[in-house]
Amino acid sequence: MTRITKVFIAGAVLFLAAAWIFAGAGGGEQQSSTSAKPGEAYKVYFYAWTNADNMKPLLEAFNKEYAGKYEMVYQKLADARTMTINTALASGEQIDVMTQSSAFDQRTRADSGIYLGLKQFFTKEGLDYAGVFGKSIEETQNYNGDYYGIPYCNNINMVFFNKKMFDAAGVPYPDPNWTWDDFRATARRLTSGSGANKVYGAMVDVAHPDQDLNWALIAQQKLGSFFYYRPDFKSTRFDAPEMRESLQFFYDLLMVDKSSVPLDEYTALRLQDDIVAMNGLYSGRYAMWVAPVYGCLYLNKSYGEIPAGTDIGVTNLPRPVGSSGPVSVTYTSTASIPKNVKNPDASWTALKYICIDRADLFAGPKAMHPGYQFKTVEEANKFNDIIFRDHPGLDFDMAMKVMPLPRTLISKDNSRVEGQARINDLIKANMSLVFNGEMTVDAALRDLKTKGDQYIAEDLRK
Repeated sequence: MTRITKVFIAGAVLFLAAAWIFAGAGGGEQQSSTSAKPGEAYKVYFYAWTNADNMKPLLEAFNKEYAGKYEMVYQKLADARTMTINTALASGEQIDVMTQSSAFDQRTRADSGIYLGLKQFFTKEGLDYAGVFGKSIEETQNYNGDYYGIPYCNNINMVFFNKKMFDAAGVPYPDPNWTWDDFRATARRLTSGSGANKVYGAMVDVAHPDQDLNWALIAQQKLGSFFYYRPDFKSTRFDAPEMRESLQFFYDLLMVDKSSVPLDEYTALRLQDDIVAMNGLYSGRYAMWVAPVYGCLYLNKSYGEIPAGTDIGVTNLPRPVGSSGPVSVTYTSTASIPKNVKNPDASWTALKYICIDRADLFAGPKAMHPGYQFKTVEEANKFNDIIFRDHPGLDFDMAMKVMPLPRTLISKDNSRVEGQARINDLIKANMSLVFNGEMTVDAALRDLKTKGDQYIAEDLRK
């Protein structure tokens, strides 16, 4: 899986803008719709990085439903990197639907006039964006009153845990309504040994190179979308008590309790790779792993032989103090329509089919929760069956029981451009220092506040 948020560097922006203008598409009026030759279906080109073999059910279903009118053609991207997608968009090839994993990239492309506004289609069909995708996603996808992408998945953070390790230590399985204090106490009870034989109670990515920002989970749960911006987006709130509470909690977990995998070991073992991380969980290196729902996918034999007796449970992300129920932090991957498409209706039909109408054929096989909200428990269970079934070693019944439970979802997609690129770089640098014991919690947050406000102010003056 590709993790979210790749910084959209200045050179990439200039490259894309220049190529777009050269191709005659730079921010101009939408070209009028055209049709295929008489008797031929209009070809709709869908770009993503998914294995082509896994796309066959989606293509077959779409092409059967729209036979004679539209034909979906899949074009595989090498990866989800910023430059890979920008190069494709600037190539002059027909692209009707483009996917991306970075909210920042999507915002930059939209602001550059690369993508078509989608509110017109929602209005035409009588759909409300927030009603379909939820309040938090609507906030992060709303660009000055319009929408330039829709999520094809919503990656909800959960906690996967090794049930055999809990059983051996006589520790009860986590209650889905547990708190972060419960998580910390559980991690301490499940930590044992020393040196190369040490077993940790938890593994939490606190300073991932791609800005997982899990050190800020509690702050995100409490402060909501755009957690490190003040509501007017003119300054940061790294000085908020929620920020200190969150960073101090994870500092104590790793550096004081020493019950979560330390940063140097995390890096050396390449635990940022989800396949490796799941292997560490079922092999007993640690007892709990904070990861998106799709983490269960790495219990498939295609990612490595699953040991006999593997028994992995899943439960909610712990809730913060003051919350009456479960709260999870999520992120999306999205799909957009380039502004220069020749047949907007065909592009919208394909986009809606991929992300909403038949998410079971695109997000489902990836073990990803769809971007939209389920209307009923029955609908949720039908999709969750696709996500959780056929993963050897996963407690399917537990997953099916936990996943439909109500929870508040907070999107961590950051689609603001004010200072974000440099703030994220500074976060990465400071968190590496904090979790290597070279910088205090307070010093890191003071530095983020001072420099973050400066970065925002400089961007606002441009």
